[in-house]
Amino acid sequence: MKTKQPRLYFITLYFMFVGTLIAQTVESKSVRVSGTVLDPGHNPVKKAIIYLDSVNTRVRTDKKGHFEIDLNNENKVIMAFSPIYGIQSVDLDGSEEIQIVFPEGGPLVTEDKLSELGYDTKGKVRSKREPKDYSKYLDMYQLIATEVPGAQVNGTKIRLRGNALNSVNSGQEPLLIVDGTVVSSIEYILPRNVASVEVIRDENASLYGARGANGVIVIKMKK
Repeated sequence: MKTKQPRLYFITLYFMFVGTLIAQTVESKSVRVSGTVLDPGHNPVKKAIIYLDSVNTRVRTDKKGHFEIDLNNENKVIMAFSPIYGIQSVDLDGSEEIQIVFPEGGPLVTEDKLSELGYDTKGKVRSKREPKDYSKYLDMYQLIATEVPGAQVNGTKIRLRGNALNSVNSGQEPLLIVDGTVVSSIEYILPRNVASVEVIRDENASLYGARGANGVIVIKMKK
């Protein structure tokens, strides 16, 4: 009877280990989806660049405006950039067929401008600025309250004056982007590791779609 208990223990551990591996595999599984990028007249847009969550995927549309790309569970928004039509975003909802249509009279934007707005365009050479020293701040919320003009901070809630409602507790918080990636929290960031903090409002923020309605805070980390 004594030998059965260790054996049962190891069998239990084995199945727990296998179950964890399966869960991780399912969670990180990518799905290939296809899509089409169209101009305001619903004609195909060729050579449009596809972005996922503000990061350049290097995927481009073909002459029929068609593209294919792998998505995972963490991807939230897909965007198409065209030097002729600007940038247009679509929220990902699990569909395997995606259509991105540029609106009539949308704001035009260059790839350099995208980089300035916090998009990770990758491959563009940009002039380097000396990183600012933010090490005197205890956390990112103290940094933003002091360094960002028009920012109202209450605990971990941020609001940019001039956007949306007037109350910092209204839930109308700005979009947060760290090194080109949309994040839900900046609590984990140490101010001493931050190179720059920029705010994007109004027409420029519209390039982020509905998510930019309350403004955008772009944080770049020291390399």
